[in-house]
Amino acid sequence: MLKRLESSGRRVLASFIRRGFRAEAVRDRIPDGSALRSILIMRWDAIGDMMVCLPYFRKVREAFPDARVGIVVSKRNMPLLRYERGFRTILHDSSPGVYLASLRKAREFRPDAVVDTRMHYDSTTSFIYGALSGARWMLSARNSRNGLPFNVRVPMPDFRMHNADMTRLLLEGLGRPIDDLELDRQVRLSSEELEFAADFWRRVGLGLRGRCVGINMSARDPRHRWPENSVEELGVRLLELGKRPVLFSIPSGRDPAVAIASRHPGVIVAPECPTILHAAALVRDLAMFVTPDTGLVHVSSSYEIPTVGLYVPNEEHLPLWFPWRVESEILMDPESVHGITVGSVLGAVVRLSRRTGALEQE
Repeated sequence: MLKRLESSGRRVLASFIRRGFRAEAVRDRIPDGSALRSILIMRWDAIGDMMVCLPYFRKVREAFPDARVGIVVSKRNMPLLRYERGFRTILHDSSPGVYLASLRKAREFRPDAVVDTRMHYDSTTSFIYGALSGARWMLSARNSRNGLPFNVRVPMPDFRMHNADMTRLLLEGLGRPIDDLELDRQVRLSSEELEFAADFWRRVGLGLRGRCVGINMSARDPRHRWPENSVEELGVRLLELGKRPVLFSIPSGRDPAVAIASRHPGVIVAPECPTILHAAALVRDLAMFVTPDTGLVHVSSSYEIPTVGLYVPNEEHLPLWFPWRVESEILMDPESVHGITVGSVLGAVVRLSRRTGALEQE
């Protein structure tokens, strides 16, 4: 109920602002030579969304070295920028106090350009931030609706492509090329997270570092959650092949992981992670990662960990969120990941190992 009220409130506010909003003629990109002293990027959603876009946000800093670059973030994805330098972060949240403070900070930032990263539809939230901040240029991807008066509409290909690649095209609407070479993809970690991971490997055996298969048991969408009995069977099959599985879960799903490990000596349970950064520090030391469609897909991809992704094929957002620029196997079932068999996952693990050598015997 509160979510619906909050969404309705945003639509009413956007409608009110729009009545007094006079956009310039719509362009494909900001004109060459335009002075951009500050750029505000809207990425106030999930962890995976930030992970796939972050390499190109860093490229914006390179393309506009004299400009201030800000990102409107959520509570969920803000930790990914904790150790990032060169960005001003503005926290967005639906609670009225945080929301109003966020709008005030966006106006104080005085952006020349605001970038809506939603791609396939116009974000009401991005439009509100752009209009109230006083930005001259408001960028969004050209889409089937074009429902809000953004004055820069960046053309997108007709075919589906990964969200990261679409983000690069969108950001080129700022008026300068965005370099696609030598991408800096990894999330920044501190000594705290690295020591957290090092302590884990010391406890389970330093010889296992870089040789284990991670299995992610958690996903927000129940359709994306692989059944516990399938996780257990895969763990057993990996042990039979001489591979050590490491089970990852959110805190509320930790008990099933512990139960599986108690029944099958050799199965390892990842420690409870205080933040996504601690989980990233563990994932970066795996040989391979098996995971449903969650943010950890993009964490493992950023560290070039061979990844088996479990997806539901009839979702319209695919393949925007597949593992990106990493050796991977994609498995699907028409209804939910529940229908993906252990045999097919094990086969994907074996194929990936043959291609990459990730699980070769000593």
